[in-house]
Amino acid sequence: MNDTQKDASAPAEPAEGASPIWLILFLVLGLFVATYFVRSNSAPAGTTASTSTSITDDIMPAAFKKHLPWNPDAKGVVTGSMGLQYIVLKEGPKDGRKPVATDRVSVNYEGRLATGEKFDSSFDRGSPAQFRLNQVIPGWTMGLQEMSEGDEYLFYIPSALAYGNQPRGDVIKAGDDLVFLVHLLEIEVPKTADTAAWNKYYPWNPALPEVKKTDTGLQYVVLASGDPAGTPPVNGQFVLVHYDGRLAETGAPFDSSYERGDPEAFPSNGLIAGWVEALALMKPGDRWMLYIPADLAYGAEGTPGGPIPPNAPLQFEVELLSVMQ
Repeated sequence: MNDTQKDASAPAEPAEGASPIWLILFLVLGLFVATYFVRSNSAPAGTTASTSTSITDDIMPAAFKKHLPWNPDAKGVVTGSMGLQYIVLKEGPKDGRKPVATDRVSVNYEGRLATGEKFDSSFDRGSPAQFRLNQVIPGWTMGLQEMSEGDEYLFYIPSALAYGNQPRGDVIKAGDDLVFLVHLLEIEVPKTADTAAWNKYYPWNPALPEVKKTDTGLQYVVLASGDPAGTPPVNGQFVLVHYDGRLAETGAPFDSSYERGDPEAFPSNGLIAGWVEALALMKPGDRWMLYIPADLAYGAEGTPGGPIPPNAPLQFEVELLSVMQ
């Protein structure tokens, strides 16, 4: 769990003897997030899930073939601070933006040991990685700030700027230097809560014709629809969501992944009942406004010591970004 998640008031299911707002975070989310960004939209914040590919049965990209073993004195090698080195393989458009440490970026990359052994590749997964630049290894945080959108670099990252004396999984040993081929695709524009939707649907009016109701008392409005061919999460699959939560009676905000700037990952069946029911109906790309009565939220207890009072109905804007396989 990173520092920004420690204070998150996630819509966790109430549990006896624990403040429900924290439950999902310390039981599940911390363990999951540490591996999700490696297994799905991974970034080099922890390559523990990476699998080694033998050099003998691997098709090595030309950049690695040309520059490994690494020669710090080779033509084109730029040496930065603390031993970070890189080669510019391709320059993007002249109007490409440079990221700063707090930006969220989308990249494709391949990581290898200095010996040439591959341990991770978003190219192999067929999906770029998205992450905040200050949440990965120092070599990446420093190196990507040298790049502009569209650039492709080859980085040589000494162990001190990677994982130091801490081994990672079966491939990266203590003290290993790493080499990464990185294509910076874009700097993501931060998502924000839909102000127009909140202005329209707060206070909640169940009489509006677009309001849909379920037998349990859950109510919702579809703000945007994803791919009709998509499928809702099942059997507790983890979901990646953006959300904004407010007290339905006062409009007071109590939690927002939009405000933190990063989506959250949760098991779809480990949340408050209103969320579980809604997520089972949503498809990736859907964005809904939810009205959750108190008995489908935190009930008569609310969140003791927390932001949600007893018997409080809640209102959420929820965007289902993806269902994790």
